[in-house]
Parts: sequence; C-alpha cells; structure tokens
Amino acid sequence: MIRNSWYAAGFSDEFPTGDVQGHTITGRPIVMWRSEADEVVALDARCAHKRFPLWEGRILDGDRLECAYHGFAYDTTGQCVAIPALHERSDHIPPTARQRRFPVVEQDGIVWLWPGDTEKSEQVSPPRTPEVAGPHWETARTEPMPVAANYRLLIENLFDLTHFYPLHAGNIGSLADAMVPIEIEREVRDGNRTLRTIRRRKDFTFPPMTRDRFGVEVGDQIQIHEMVGPGLFRVVVKVAPSGKVDTDEAQGFVLYQTITPVDDDRHIWRRSMSCRAGTRWARDPSRTLVQALMDGAPVVVDQDRWALEQQQRMFAYPDEGYREVHIKTDGAVIIARQMLDELEQAETEMPAEPQPSPVGSQRARRGAEVS
Repeated sequence: MIRNSWYAAGFSDEFPTGDVQGHTITGRPIVMWRSEADEVVALDARCAHKRFPLWEGRILDGDRLECAYHGFAYDTTGQCVAIPALHERSDHIPPTARQRRFPVVEQDGIVWLWPGDTEKSEQVSPPRTPEVAGPHWETARTEPMPVAANYRLLIENLFDLTHFYPLHAGNIGSLADAMVPIEIEREVRDGNRTLRTIRRRKDFTFPPMTRDRFGVEVGDQIQIHEMVGPGLFRVVVKVAPSGKVDTDEAQGFVLYQTITPVDDDRHIWRRSMSCRAGTRWARDPSRTLVQALMDGAPVVVDQDRWALEQQQRMFAYPDEGYREVHIKTDGAVIIARQMLDELEQAETEMPAEPQPSPVGSQRARRGAEVS
C-alpha cells in the first residue's frame, strides 16, 4: 500500500467546525475536525492512554479534543494538555502523551491528507482540482461510496474503456470505444507521477447519447483519462462540430474521482463532475448539463462497483493454475501497475516505522509499571 501520497479525506463542506470524524486511510485510524481557526486537523485516532478511538470524543473550549474514555484532552498539535485524573499540584502530564499529527492541505474544495512520512509530504503538492470550486463552473457530486475492493482495481477500471461493452451495455456501452487509437503520456507534475491516455475522434457520427447531451451530430471529440498519483483520477471530455474542439464552441465536462484506500481490500470512491456555468442539456434545455449527466451516473457506478467487488473476491483463491492474459488495449493499465509498483517498492525500501509492542509484552510492561 502506498502511504507517501495525498489522499482525499473529503470535500471541504463535509468538515463543519467542531464535527469530530473518524477516517481510516491506508490502514491508519485518523480523527479529524475543523478548528475554530478554520483549519482541518488530523491526529492519530488511538488515544495515547488506552488506544480508545478519539473519534468517539468531543471538542471542548479552546479546540481541545477530549477522549470519551478517561478524558485525556489534546490540542490541535496533538499534545495532551489535560488529564482529569491528574489533579494534584505535583502531577505532571507525561510529555510522551502526544498524538501524531498528519499533514493536511485544503485546496480547490477538497481536503487532502498525507498518511505517510511527514517530511516527504513537502516534496509533493496535492493535485489541483480548480473546477470543483471554481466560480465559472457548475459542479455536482455523489456521496462517498465504500467499495469492498483494492483501490488499484478502480484505477485500472477507469483507464479501461473496453469494459463499456458488455458491462455498461444499454447505457454508455459501445464497442466503438475499444476501437479508438490511444495516445499514452507520462510526466511528474508537482511531485505526482501522472499517467494520461488521450483518445481523439474526427468527423465522427456521434451515437444518440452524445447527441442528447451536446446537440452535436457529426464532429470531433477529445477524451482524456489521467491518473495523478494513486489518489486522483481525472476525466476530460470535449465535443464540438468538426474542427472546433479546441475553441469556445466545445462542450463537455471534467470528472474528478478521488480514490482513498481504507486498507488492502477496501477504498472510498468520490465523484465530482463540472461543466461550464450555464451549459444546458441539449435534449432538454430546462435542465443543466451537469445535473443531467450526474442523474444518469448511478447505474454505471453501481455496475463498476459490482465488477470491482467480484474481482476482489477472486483474489481469495490461490494463484495456482491461473495466469492473467493481457491484450493490446491493456497498455495503460500495465504502465499504471508499473508506476504504482515502483511507488510501493520505494516505501518498502525505507526504514520501518516504530511499531507498538504486542499485547503480550504490554501485559508484562504494565505489571512492571504497577509494581
């Protein structure tokens, strides 16, 4: 699992002031809240005293997070500043009563969290998503969707348009999508390893669904699918009359999909779609294009989740006797795997982080402390 990366903890408006939230990101339990200073705070959710989950606690005056078990209270830096049981003048709060604080950046309407090596977070910037909160865009989004599958399966799904038929047959499914030549580009953007596929159609007779959306019968289309680090996938679609796809006459959308691993077998999938403000649905101009697009999305998303979870179940069986076959349309998927493997390998080569003592040794240690 890749921890040295930015992952979306949620959209900005999902963090009202004082609301204590529990998140699990790359296997790390994290408690988060928005402070009185309008800053989203993220701490290790295991209370330093007895591992009680701090997301069951509450916010006291002065932005102190109080544990619901023994009342240990922590400030926004993670330092324990109050322990009710220590009320004598001679009592002192142990300096080790401190929670790890995780780097958080809030930008473009998304709250990003870095669950890995804190120092390395300074080498990578969270991906930009300007359309999500941009004043010239209309944006709609879905509720966070838990998916019982490894996050890599979703990345591969989003690069692979050949599954549109048969998985999405009758909706967005079309064999024509598998026949469009693919350009593949790689780069490092603000520290994020990025992989991009581009599909271009010229003088193309669009299917009924595209005509309903954009009102163009014959024209050009550009479709970009882009992985920005392991935590963000961006899709851009532009449609226009022939020769005008790079002009103001082009219509389309930008779809951001944040991918947040919970652990090796689960992730959270968030989707946010943006269209230029004022763009109407060609079939029914009384509706905005972005809302019409999002209204048709749940069926497709549910089909994808079903497919991912079916794949994940098959990993419970031994690999003996099985070999995965690749075809020419899997090029981007194979490159994405290589890039993610390299990021994961780089972390396994780092010195291991200190691990808490096993339960058995805790029992022995407690006995020594009491005596």
